[in-house]
Amino acid sequence: MSLRYMSRVGARAAQAVRESSSTARSVKDKAQSASSSSSSSMARSRAPAAGSVDSSRVSAVAAARRKAEEEKRKRAEQALRTVMFLSVWGPNT
Repeated sequence: MSLRYMSRVGARAAQAVRESSSTARSVKDKAQSASSSSSSSMARSRAPAAGSVDSSRVSAVAAARRKAEEEKRKRAEQALRTVMFLSVWGPNT
């Protein structure tokens, strides 16, 4: 593989990492705004005990989603590191 090809692959991998982190931020912001508006309306419409069960379930789902996003980001970052390493130290063919 040529250095030009590897640099393009590295640039695409870096762009994917940036896009995934910006997407994660926008999803997180939307979820926070939706949860704050929906939680205030739920608090008014339901009893406090029922709301606490729902909030714990929602927080568990949010924690699982954050963990999955973090793992995806780590895999993308590791792929970028591999590409950059190979572009610098790979065979000169």
